[in-house]
Amino acid sequence: MFKHITSHPWTVGRRGMTTSNSVWGYEGDHGIPLVADCFNKNTPMASQRANARLIAIAPQMFEIIRGMINNEEAMRLVRYMEADNENSE
Repeated sequence: MFKHITSHPWTVGRRGMTTSNSVWGYEGDHGIPLVADCFNKNTPMASQRANARLIAIAPQMFEIIRGMINNEEAMRLVRYMEADNENSE
């Protein structure tokens, strides 16, 4: 996983708030980090929540793709994501 990203699982909402548009990281030594706030007054609430759910599942999707060693397309995507991560540090 990327070095600067909070460990997963990430969740939408916090402490039972299932209708949230915010993504929260795994609770660690420094509390529960906010991963993403998908609020935008020009975007319908359903889209904000859908975006939050997609962001929340991203770490697991990356791990699944990374595990597809025999699939060249998947490995190309992993190399692309890892290269982009190295350029942003």
